[in-house]
Amino acid sequence: MDHPEKAKESREFKINFYSGYREEETPRSIHVGNREFQIEEILWRKRAFDPKSGRISEIFKCKIEGEVVEIRREEQGEWSIHFSKNSSIPSKI
Repeated sequence: MDHPEKAKESREFKINFYSGYREEETPRSIHVGNREFQIEEILWRKRAFDPKSGRISEIFKCKIEGEVVEIRREEQGEWSIHFSKNSSIPSKI
């Protein structure tokens, strides 16, 4: 399942998922522009509650091209990708 979103710096991205009996279970790859980045490994996943906003997010820490990336899904269905400050992935995109 694909979800087009606007990334920072006006780069469009979409996330492809493995979907089992529930929708959007596990992210498998990220497309940024015309490049595809495979998710090599899911390091961990968790559901987090933000007491300030009252919202629940699902967070995935993933390894992509040897870099750790955080993929966050807000309960409204919005997705965001967060690269570490030292990540080389944004410069490759």
